Amino acid sequence: MTWIIVSVISYFFGAVAALLDKVLLSGRISHPSVYAFFVSLFSLFALLFIPFGFQWYGNVPTFIFLISGILFLYGLLALYAAVQKSEISRVAPLVGTIMAMTALFVYFFPVGGDMGRVMTITWGQFLAFALLVGGGILITIDFPLRKKENISPLAVAAGICMAVSLLLLKYGYYQYDVNFESGFVWSRIGMFLGGVSLLLIPRFRKEILFGLQDHGVASKKNTKTGMLFLANKVSGGTAAFLMNYATYLGPVTFIQALSGIQFIFLLILAWVTSTQYPHIFEERFGMLQWVQKGVAVALIVCGMWLSVMSGARLLIY
Repeated sequence: MTWIIVSVISYFFGAVAALLDKVLLSGRISHPSVYAFFVSLFSLFALLFIPFGFQWYGNVPTFIFLISGILFLYGLLALYAAVQKSEISRVAPLVGTIMAMTALFVYFFPVGGDMGRVMTITWGQFLAFALLVGGGILITIDFPLRKKENISPLAVAAGICMAVSLLLLKYGYYQYDVNFESGFVWSRIGMFLGGVSLLLIPRFRKEILFGLQDHGVASKKNTKTGMLFLANKVSGGTAAFLMNYATYLGPVTFIQALSGIQFIFLLILAWVTSTQYPHIFEERFGMLQWVQKGVAVALIVCGMWLSVMSGARLLIY
């Protein structure tokens, strides 16, 4: 049962990476576009995989992987914008829910595939979808309601973009029998192109150029920001590596079903850090908020578990 321990550790590092996103976007990196651009530059480290099995598989699979990378970068941009405006303990579960719901929708309504699949929906799958919808709605509302307070709709856009990106990635791998190294390199090149494309938008270009100039100046703050950014990437990379290792060791179905644990970790970490750094996280954790967030996360976790146990495919991210 080693795969269970590895999976849980992977989801913990995923929660840490999400938490560090909030820290970096709460003053250290002023604009989500700047953060997304830095991430796109960091993705070029994937070129180090070229000597280890990289191959050319043709124009079509290459285009698919590039589009996958571009969409993932745009999804990250929307995610960072939502994280900057809202509580991380609400944004991350909502994005995960939207990704799962998008995967379920594609599973039952495949483009150019067997539309008869929708006629085989079981009560378990229907209940799973209802739990995901209910948890997603509940996590977006923070009681007691405050005037003009709501979660950014960009979280929904982020979930859809990232889900479509990962679905394209999996399609490219399995439809064209592409090896891991080649698909990974081309998708990361796509992320870089997505970052570069942000420069075509005047507002983003101004923010990015100013951010590059500002963070290029040696200072104690910029040094700490760089260390936090590196810690974020190490946490995210560790989570991805351990997830792949867990998939190698154990059943993918159960590993996917455990993905809701990441939201539980995130909820606990957000509570701990918000007590120490309330000016950064601005999380509300009164008794009512604990009940509301706890029930929402429980619904999402149960929905993901039922989805996978009933035969549908979700996304690991």
